[in-house]
Parts: sequence; C-alpha cells; structure tokens
Amino acid sequence: MIGTDKTFIICELAQTHEGSVDLAKILVKTAALAKADAVKVQVFTAAELAAPSYKHYKLFKSLEWPEESWKELIDFSHKQGIKIFADVFGNDSLAMLVRNKIDGLKIHGTDMRNMRLLKDLARIDIPLLLSIGGGTIEETKTALSVLQGNERINPIILMHGFQSYPTLVEHSHLNKMRYFKDQIGLPVGFADHIDGEHHLNFGLCAAAIGMGAVVIEKHITVSRILKMEDYESALAPDAFSEFVAGIRELDAAKGQYSEEMIPTEVFYRKDTRKHVVADRPIKAGQTIKESDVVLRRAGTLETASDIADVIGKKTDKDYAVNDVILAGNLHKI
Repeated sequence: MIGTDKTFIICELAQTHEGSVDLAKILVKTAALAKADAVKVQVFTAAELAAPSYKHYKLFKSLEWPEESWKELIDFSHKQGIKIFADVFGNDSLAMLVRNKIDGLKIHGTDMRNMRLLKDLARIDIPLLLSIGGGTIEETKTALSVLQGNERINPIILMHGFQSYPTLVEHSHLNKMRYFKDQIGLPVGFADHIDGEHHLNFGLCAAAIGMGAVVIEKHITVSRILKMEDYESALAPDAFSEFVAGIRELDAAKGQYSEEMIPTEVFYRKDTRKHVVADRPIKAGQTIKESDVVLRRAGTLETASDIADVIGKKTDKDYAVNDVILAGNLHKI
C-alpha cells in the first residue's frame, strides 16, 4: 500500500469537520476527487485523551462520535475509492476501528510510551504511522521494540512533524526526519503543519520528498475564511487538489531507483558523447600515438570512443585533422 515509487498522500481532516459526519463526508469526497491516497481522522473518547482537569477536555467530549458514525464514514470513504486512516489514542477506539475495517493507523507522539496501546497495535497487521514529533530516538526505538514484536507484512512509517497552530517553516526541522531514517532504518514521512497560506505550502513538502519522505500528510478545510477547527495549517479544496497534482508531477520526476537510462537519456548520451578524431594528419600504415588523436564530438557514431582503444594500433587509411578514427580500419601491431 505504501511504497517508495509513489508518494502516499494523506489528506488530514483532523477536527475540521467539527463533529459533523456530513461535513466529514464532503471533505472525504473532496480528497477522493483530488486523488489523494487516503484521508485521516482523529478517533478518540475524551477519557482516552485526558483527565477532566485538562483544558481541552470539554472540547474533546463534544467531538466524540458513536461507533455507527465512524462506521458510516469509513464505509463512505471506501465507496469513494479512498483509504481511511485514523489517529488512535486508546484501546477501546482501536478495537472499534479494527472492527470497522480501518485501512491504517497513526500513533501520536503522546502515546509513544503507552505500552498497553502499543501491544494491541502490534497484533494488527495494517500500515502504521508512528509519529516522532516531540519524540526522541530512544523513545522511538522502545516503541518499535513493541510494535515489531510480531511478523509484519505492512510497513511502519516514522512520521515527522508537529502542530504549533501553525508550525513556523523554520521549525520544520526536516533534517530530524532524515536523521531518524538513517539511525533507525525505517521509511519516513512528513506531516506538514505550516500556515495554510504560506508560499512554501508545496515547496516544503517537495523538499521533504527530496530528503526521503514516502508519505506526505496535509490538512484540508472546507474554507479557510470560516476559520473552522484545525484550519490553521489546512488548504482549501481547490488548493489541496493543486497540491496533490504537484506531488504527482514530482513522483514522475523521480524515476526508477537504478542506473538504467530512459530512451531520451540514451539519445542524449549518443548525441553528446565525444569520439576519437585525428588531431594531426595520420598516414596509412602509421602507428597511432596518443599525441595524434583527441576526443571531440563527431557527426557520426561509427567511431572509436576511447583513446586507449586506438593507441599503438596501425591504420590502413589516411586521416586528416578532425577525421573520425574508424575502429574497423585499425589493426594490432
């Protein structure tokens, strides 16, 4: 599902639906029409996230959905031809999501040391995104020691990025993503949280892809003007569609991970490669010395291409300056 040849684009809904299943469906359909690979939602109960004394507890409580609402949204996403992932914050929500065939799960940095949740996640072989935002190498390795306890077919992706409503570009710290990739040896992704109107909305993600990100997560909102929940880092629908199209162009530019040349590169090589030509007049029967020849581009490709191939050989024809040296007219002494 998540590979290295094509960037996996996740459209992050977060809480921009403000508790409305109908609005969530509109955003899912928008993401599907934009040809994103998946949408992602945040699934929790207030009790899984916080104690009642926490400042946002009442907000969390107001955003709780019953299981039938989550099933409705998951089924709707699948009918739209798009996968649906979820941030999961507790064991009860996890069990509910698995029952309703969620396609992938993300472990928030706040649950990096939540061993009870990690152990349950280790038993589920679907794609996992492990957030490293606000996390250390040692915390990440400890979490992975649990998550990788069973054989897995689906990948675990280390997701870099954090939300500062919005995160400043200079705080994006893309080198941390690359560092974790090199230190741990797992694929990485980037969850972009810069201002939804910043001119680097596309460029920052392009840089992350160039630094190895195979997953890109980008927020969406129905309208930035309305300033709905979680709008700070979000793109409006048209901008999100343009964002996906741009990433797909980058994917086409990446090509294959090999030295194999594409046909246009082969033509370029043939058209620009230098060949052996005479740098002074050469007579038939003469033994060619290094000072007799030079490499230059030539109008024919039927020539010797390396000076070492002609040095010390005799020619059976005369050559004027800039005549190409034909390999078929050379003979060993």
